[in-house]
Amino acid sequence: MILVVALTACGDGSTERPVTFGGDRPVTIGAPATLTDGKQYPLVVVLHGYSANGFVQEAYFGMNALPDRDEALVLAPDGTVDSSGKQFWNADAECCDFDGKNPDDVGYIGGLIDDVLDTWPVDPKKVFVIGHSNGGFMSYRMACERADVIAAIAPLAGLASSMPAGCNPSKPVNVLHMHGTVDQTVPYGPTAAVGQIGAVGSVSQWAQKNGCGTTRTAAGDLDLETSQAGAETHTFKTDGCPVGGSVDLWTMEGVGHIPSLNSSFNSTVMQWFTEHSRS
Repeated sequence: MILVVALTACGDGSTERPVTFGGDRPVTIGAPATLTDGKQYPLVVVLHGYSANGFVQEAYFGMNALPDRDEALVLAPDGTVDSSGKQFWNADAECCDFDGKNPDDVGYIGGLIDDVLDTWPVDPKKVFVIGHSNGGFMSYRMACERADVIAAIAPLAGLASSMPAGCNPSKPVNVLHMHGTVDQTVPYGPTAAVGQIGAVGSVSQWAQKNGCGTTRTAAGDLDLETSQAGAETHTFKTDGCPVGGSVDLWTMEGVGHIPSLNSSFNSTVMQWFTEHSRS
C-alpha cells in the first residue's frame, strides 16, 4: 500500500500526495516541507553500496540536504538482504547478488521513479541516479534499461563491468564516473581476475554507446575530499559526445573506496546534474 498524507504546496492546488512508495520494500520520499508554487523539481535517486542502506548513503552523499534547500526530491531505497544480512542490488554478474536471489531491482527502482513522476511535480528532464560501489554498478544497470526516464547517472567507485553485450539504452544517458585511484575494493584499473574493466574502461564503454569520440580533454581540478590536500579530483570530458550523452571521468588521486567527501560534494554533483539535464 502507498501511504498518503496531506501536503499543502503553496498554491499549486494539490491536497494529497503519496510519500511512501515501493510496496513491501517501502521508501519515503524526501521533499521540501512546502513546495514552491509551479516549480518542477529534479528527482535524485540514491543507491547504497553493498552492506549499507539508503539512509546512510543519502547522508554520506549529503543528498539529504537537497529537500531542505528546496532543490530536489530524493529517494534513497534499500536493496534486498542476503544470507549474510547485508543489503545489495542485483546489478550484474560481478556485483552483488552473491546468493543468486535474482531480485528484479530494475523493475523495483524503475517503478519507484515512475510512481513519483506520476504523483509529484518532477521535471521529467531531470531524473538523476547517484550510487556508491554496488549502487554505482546498479546506476549503470538503470542507465542501460531505463534510459527512457533517466537523464544522468553519477556512479562513485562502481563499474559498468560485464554489461556490454546486454546493454542497449534506448537513448543516450549522461554519465559522470567518479573513482579513487587507490581503491582496493573496486580497483580504478582493469582487473581481469574478476572481469572488471576499471574506471577508464567503463567510461570508454559508455562513450561508445553514446556515440562520443575516443579521446578525453582535461577540464580542471576539484577539491571534493578531505584526506588529500588540495584539488585531488582531476576531471576529464570525453570529446565529441552528443547533447544529452556526455561522459565525464573524475579521477580522485590518492583516494580509496570510501572517499572522505567534503561539504561541497553534493552541490558540485548537483551542479553537474543540472548542467546535464535531458534536452
